[in-house]
Order: sequence, then C-alpha cells, then structure tokens
Amino acid sequence: MKELLIILFALPLMANQTLHIDDLIKIALKNSPDINISKLQYDAAKERTNIAVSSYLPEISVIGTLGEKSLSFKNGDNSNSEQISGTLSASQLIYDFGKTIGNIGRFSSEANSTLATLHQKISDKIYNVKNSYYLLLQDRNLIHVYEENVKLNENQYRRSKRYYEAGIRTKIDVSDANVKLIQSQLDLQNAHYNVRLSQVTLLKELGIFEEFKNVDIYEQELHLPYIYKTLKKIDTDVSKLEEFAYTHRYELKSQREKIKSLTCKLRSINGDYYPAFYAKADYTTQKVPDEVELFTPQTQWNASVNMSWNLFKGFQTDSASQEAKINILIEKSSLQAKKLAIKKEVDDAFINVFKQRDSVKLSQALAIAADEKFIQAQRRYEHGLSDFIELQQARQEYIDSLSTLVTEYYKFYRESAGLDRAIGR
Repeated sequence: MKELLIILFALPLMANQTLHIDDLIKIALKNSPDINISKLQYDAAKERTNIAVSSYLPEISVIGTLGEKSLSFKNGDNSNSEQISGTLSASQLIYDFGKTIGNIGRFSSEANSTLATLHQKISDKIYNVKNSYYLLLQDRNLIHVYEENVKLNENQYRRSKRYYEAGIRTKIDVSDANVKLIQSQLDLQNAHYNVRLSQVTLLKELGIFEEFKNVDIYEQELHLPYIYKTLKKIDTDVSKLEEFAYTHRYELKSQREKIKSLTCKLRSINGDYYPAFYAKADYTTQKVPDEVELFTPQTQWNASVNMSWNLFKGFQTDSASQEAKINILIEKSSLQAKKLAIKKEVDDAFINVFKQRDSVKLSQALAIAADEKFIQAQRRYEHGLSDFIELQQARQEYIDSLSTLVTEYYKFYRESAGLDRAIGR
C-alpha cells in the first residue's frame, strides 16, 4: 500500500491508448476527491503534532516601547522626555511530569491513525475501481451474447417465412419468430445502455468528469463457452488470509493508534497532578532621562526557575483521568469487535470466491449442454419432428446460459477483488 502512495501522479491520456486496470487505479488515486481530502486531513494532523512538539521548545518574545513621558515633582518642577525601551524575554519548559510528552504522543498517534484511514480509503478505492471495471467488461460481453441472439432470431424469422411460403409451416410461426426478433433487439438495445451506465459509474470512481476520447479500456477476449480454465487460482488456506488481514487491514491499524492516542492523553491528564518547572529570563534596556538617571537603571536582566502547580481544580483532573481510562477500554473493545468483523468479512469473501468459481464451472457445462440441445431442436424442427415453441425454448435456454456464464465469470473477479480488500491486499 505504501507503494501506491508513491504513484499518485497524473497519467497522461494519449490518443489510441489502451488503459489496463492498473492504469485506471492510478488515475483514480490521483483524481478522486475523497482520497485528496484524506491526504489533506493527514497533513493537518501532522501540523497538530508539530504544535504539540513546540511546547518543548523555548518561547522568545520582544517588547518595544516608543512614546512620550511626563514627570511631575513635589517641588513643582515638570520634565518631559522620550520613552524608548526594549525587553527580550525567553521561557523554557524544564519538566512537567509527562504532560507535554503525553500531548506529543497523543497527536502523533492521531496523525498515524489518520494516515491509516488514508490507506484504507485507498484500499476501498482500488476495490471500487476493480468492481466498476469488471461490471463494465461484463456488460460489454453481454452485448456479444445479445448480438448473437439477434442473429439467431433473424435467421429463424427468415427461415419461418420460407417455410410458410412453401406451405410447410403456419402463419403463427412467422408471427412468433417476429415477436422473438423484436424482443432480442430490445434486449440488445438495453445492453448498450447498460454499458453506458457502467461507464458513468467507472468515471465517477476515477474522479473524471468527461468520458475518455480515443482511449480504450483493456478487455480480455472471451471464447465462450470455454472460459473456466482462464480463472485465476486462489489461496485455499483461509487461516493464513485471516492472519494477513489482522496485520494489513488499516482499520485495525487506525484503531490501535487511537488506543495509543488515548493512552498518551491519559498520561498528559495525570501530569496535572504534579507541578511544572520553567526557566525564564528577561533583559530590558531603556533610555533614561537625565533627571532620574541616578536611581533608574538603563539596563536590567533577571533569570529564574519557576514552578507552577495547580493544587485543586474541583476534581476536574480526577474526572478527566477516569474518562480517559474508560475511553481506552471502549476502544480496546472496539478493536476486538473490528477483528471479529474482519474475520467474518474474510471468511465470507473466501467462501464467495470459491462459490463463484464453482458457479462458473457449472455455468460453462450448462452453456455447452444448452448449445447441444439447441442444435438438436433446430434439426428436429427442420424435419418436422417438433413445433416452433420447442425450438424457441431451446434457443432461449442457450442464450440465457451464455448470459449467465458471462455474469458469473465477471462476478468471480469482483468477488476476488472483494477478497483482496477484505485481507488488506
């Protein structure tokens, strides 16, 4: 996942370019608004850490005064003079019993939690792109199925007309063939619209407002119905996948960082029970009127070590400490709940992948059997051994089996993408 952060760059789209799934993922990671928002949130979290670290650095300030000063004495004399002075002050925290260190650790862990959230959004985005990509390929290949359906119905319509004109078949066969042809044309038209809808969904995941021009999406050619052997292999050891998920799922990493943040917050709160020690120094120089130069210094400085200790705050520290402890227990329980949810997610995704693999295998067998049945039905119809209803039923079963095979095939790849996301890969 760290490598994916490095490839957040604009992918130049050139004419006649073919985009593969990795190219689409790169485009999505570059353009997706939710990814960019998470990156900015992480940058803001890092700045909060820097603010906390600054408490351990010295504070230096300068105060300058320029004005007019008037002095009135008891004997009635008055004196007006310019007032010019400057003071340089420095303050440095020495030790505060973990209060500042706790704040630094708290905000640092919050930043790490935000980073883990960013990684998780990247993982989710990769899954969404893959899912949209395979849906688009599914709808594209369904067009090929419906185009074949139209051709079969056109051939049957012409054949029915010839049989009717030759007096072999009745008029109802021609009408029925025409109805089936129009229905197949409607299915093909809807399939083209489904492709456009899938393209819109993919563009949304990519964060792009306009459609690709002169750019094609890579598509593996399917040789229906023999596609089962092209499926990728899946690791069959679910326990290893679960352990991998516990290590790589970024929700868990984010949750662990939240626990660290609350632990550091508790340390910072407990620091209120003890004093804080500071070193402070001031240096002042000023222009002194002649009338008072004997008893007014032109320069002065002081250095000291100070202690600040709030002895009683109305039990605020006690209550805040108890609340922090309770929140830590809540987050630890939430971590266990997330681990259980992830285990179920991995197991479900694992089962669904093998379920789909078997579905593709059986769907392929069904398509082969339906093709043989359709061929036999055509021969029976041509020799007058069956009616038109039997022929149309066999044809529809063949087309439906191809449609199911294509759908199950790409659903397998969507489930595989879901498994990758479930284990954090």
